[in-house]
Amino acid sequence: MSPRSLAFIAAILILIPTSAWAAPEPVRSVDLDRFMGRWHEILRTPNNHQRNCWAASQVWSRREDGRFSIRQTCHRGSRTGRIQTFDTTARVLNPPQNTKFEASFFGGLIRQRYWVIDHADDYSWMIATTADGEFPALLSRSPTMTAGEVGRLRRRVGELGLPTAALTPSER
Repeated sequence: MSPRSLAFIAAILILIPTSAWAAPEPVRSVDLDRFMGRWHEILRTPNNHQRNCWAASQVWSRREDGRFSIRQTCHRGSRTGRIQTFDTTARVLNPPQNTKFEASFFGGLIRQRYWVIDHADDYSWMIATTADGEFPALLSRSPTMTAGEVGRLRRRVGELGLPTAALTPSER
């Protein structure tokens, strides 16, 4: 590639807008043994992948190579619709805090970073987001939470500096 072509590509990359958000630093470390298991999506920031996805959950489990397997599940179209699963792997980026993960999709072709910003002392809920802070979500060990608890934790998302305007209840 010619120097002129490289200069043109560099100029284009400089002009591409970057995210206005950055995820806040996580509040507390994560005990990975307590973190493993099923998490149900309660609130989410909509994205194209989750359109028409009901009763979404994810199950985290340890692998022998030190990484984690994550099986994401949802029902397409309705609560009783066709079950769709999606498997991915993740690795911790910041041991021993264990709050930042990189997930690999499609055999590592796509990588996305996620932060666990806060969680309950008893690991009954967590607030997570993409590393850019644009897609916060509230997850729970239980498939439902009281309206009061959801409201309190939605406010907590905002207090942590994450955007809340687009947060919507997961389709239950």
